[in-house]
Amino acid sequence: MLIRPGSKSGPNWMRSISESLSDPERARKVMMPFWAFFALYMFICIGVTHFITAVVFSKHYLYESHLHIAGLPLLSYGAVAHGIIAIGGRATGIVAMGGIAVGVLAFGGIALGGIAVSGISVGIFALGGLALGWRSLGGLAVGESALGAMAVGRHAFAGNGVAYGSLEASGRQKEHLIG
Repeated sequence: MLIRPGSKSGPNWMRSISESLSDPERARKVMMPFWAFFALYMFICIGVTHFITAVVFSKHYLYESHLHIAGLPLLSYGAVAHGIIAIGGRATGIVAMGGIAVGVLAFGGIALGGIAVSGISVGIFALGGLALGWRSLGGLAVGESALGAMAVGRHAFAGNGVAYGSLEASGRQKEHLIG
């Protein structure tokens, strides 16, 4: 692990995950709960996908619940959904689920929010294939503290992957301090 002298260290939990993944024997034990969670997550996504695609493809149907909180419907779903809980092609709300999701909790193909989980995610805490955020986890993770196969940030942790960091870098294949 490369650390610039006098710099503050990044998140300890990211560092411990990165160090655990660099040892192949330990990586199997660490990754087993992840794969169990991932399988459950994918099973739920497949079940929800049928509902979401049916809603998205019916362009003329939009449901909004009669209960409103702060002017927004509690539940809204349709091609373009806006509400506390929004499900649809383009969903915006506190909890948003859809193709393009914007919200405090955003789940979808492209997600923008406080906590974003998707293929391409941008947020304070981003989890996805391409994750951009203050704390980011993903295949390509970019942010203040990044953990992924390729991690780029101030504190970059990559386990067996490639890490480029300005203050700290930890990767087995390549680690490099930028600047």
